[in-house]
Amino acid sequence: MQQLQTDQAPESPEEAVITLLMQAGRRLRTRHPEDQVDPSTFPLAKQLMCTDAMRVSDLAANIGLDASTVSRQIKQLEDKGIVERTDDPADGRASLVRLSSHGRAVMQAAFQRRFKRIQAVLEPWSEADRAQLHQLLTRLAADLAAANDQDTADFQPETAAR
Repeated sequence: MQQLQTDQAPESPEEAVITLLMQAGRRLRTRHPEDQVDPSTFPLAKQLMCTDAMRVSDLAANIGLDASTVSRQIKQLEDKGIVERTDDPADGRASLVRLSSHGRAVMQAAFQRRFKRIQAVLEPWSEADRAQLHQLLTRLAADLAAANDQDTADFQPETAAR
């Protein structure tokens, strides 16, 4: 396996993907002065933007994080009025979390700032290059998701414990 060189152009598609993910992740997680919440909570907010309300355990499972981590982040968001809890109609002992109207506005603004950052970078690209990038990144994301699903299916806890 080659060592990833961060100060040189990637020598393979694999290195290029890793370099892109590291750079994009770092830049998209950078806190903007107008951000009201830590960017580490963005995956939670994004998931909640796509649903009405859900249990913390389901939220954690959907984004692939430990429930205790998600619980801590939800508490931080709740303290800032970004999310709110409601009773779970299916189970009186449980609660659901959802974005508050204030939280939805805050998160949409944060995502819009990041969208504009990427839009500015891609603005000088030709339509053909943008279309090709869209096609290839969509394909890569689907293939990575499928590979992760297969890795999860292949994982045998009793084998791993040996």
